[in-house]
Amino acid sequence: MKIAIPTWNHYVSTVCDFSDRLLVVTVESGHTKDRIVLPFFERTILEKATRLQKLGIQVLLCGAVSKPLERMLVASGIRVIPFLRGTADEALEAYLRGYLSDPRFNLPGCSSGRWRRRGKGVRRRGRYGGRGNVSGGWKE
Repeated sequence: MKIAIPTWNHYVSTVCDFSDRLLVVTVESGHTKDRIVLPFFERTILEKATRLQKLGIQVLLCGAVSKPLERMLVASGIRVIPFLRGTADEALEAYLRGYLSDPRFNLPGCSSGRWRRRGKGVRRRGRYGGRGNVSGGWKE
């Protein structure tokens, strides 16, 4: 399995769309086999999505990600696990060990974990499509 993590100074990049470095890790039997840091300078989200596809990425661990980029990735079969923070190594280890839902990995503003993906990268936001209610809160 190939896992990608957009990075900034060894940390999960806050916003995937603007990241210029990508940690790509090959995992076999739950253990890291190979890892490489690549430049990720593609200018458009289409170029970024295409690059991830060409690299054979199956899982993207990231901070915030725009809906259009996320949709492209999910449509191409890449599982997107967004709204993460911490070092790339900590996030990777947590993913491999199954404790990525620990609150210390929640990007600020997403501390409840309610935006985490369920299933195959599908966001569940309720009947209002995530537009929020009149008071500014979000409907689940």
